[in-house]
Amino acid sequence: MSLTPAPRKFLVIDDNADSRTLLTRTLLRKFPDSVAVECENGDTAVAMLRTERLCAVIAHRTFDYDGETLIGMLRKADPEVPIVMVSGYDRRRVSNTAGADAFMDYGAWLTIGNVVADVLAAREKKSKSPVAAKHPDSLAEPEPV
Repeated sequence: MSLTPAPRKFLVIDDNADSRTLLTRTLLRKFPDSVAVECENGDTAVAMLRTERLCAVIAHRTFDYDGETLIGMLRKADPEVPIVMVSGYDRRRVSNTAGADAFMDYGAWLTIGNVVADVLAAREKKSKSPVAAKHPDSLAEPEPV
């Protein structure tokens, strides 16, 4: 009897149902064997992040929180989960400061699967780095011996 691994699970957060669905469907084209959970409430999203094992979070904003506040709350709830912030405005600097791994302009929604794949690959590479293994918060090159 073989055990099959659990499918990847993504969380897509947006206050707009149509936009959320668009991101979810596009993401699942890239990751067809995955599960995507949609959420429109910030507190519910944070609670889910604390209790569920998520592969990545794609976050815009909710009715109760702007994107920057939401990203900060998500990062505090799980310092390790990859987070992609999306917005129709250029919020790269804000997303980076808040703790997102990547930013995607909503106009490029068709690329969400590739953006998430790149973030996951970067996290995987970082976790396999000998430097990251010794010092997980550091991406610096090891000092010469």
